[in-house]
Amino acid sequence: MLLLNRKAFTMIELIFVIVIIGILAAVALPKLAATRDDAKVSQLVADARTLLTDFQNFYTSQGPQKWQNETIEELTEVPLHVSNCATPATTSTQISPSVFLLCNGNIPCLTFTTIDEGNLTIADGTTADPICDAVKAVPSIKALSNKEYQLAGKTVKRR
Repeated sequence: MLLLNRKAFTMIELIFVIVIIGILAAVALPKLAATRDDAKVSQLVADARTLLTDFQNFYTSQGPQKWQNETIEELTEVPLHVSNCATPATTSTQISPSVFLLCNGNIPCLTFTTIDEGNLTIADGTTADPICDAVKAVPSIKALSNKEYQLAGKTVKRR
């Protein structure tokens, strides 16, 4: 029996390894893209909830006078845009009356319109996008969309 001293892989072995890696990549890449999309949806929903809570807390604690005169910098750290998704809200953007966009890249998902007297309207963005559609389908966002939302009760007294 003759023993050969092998020091390298054969071409067939290398081809099999490459084919197996290709199959694994074909299975993993769609899952990675879906996971990334789910993360974007979760981030936008969390931002919308945080923004609504920030609006409520600020209006309830500061009242309508500050609401009309303060800038967005005093209210929240959620990344918002004005007029379009390419124009971020600046530190000098007033809270009310204003229109703020919550965007997925360059696509507006939700529009927050602040109104004097502590009212806020949350509306769906104008364009169709799978991520924005998923955000709008979340029950807590769906319950608030396309209606006026009152930030504080009429009986809240401030001194």
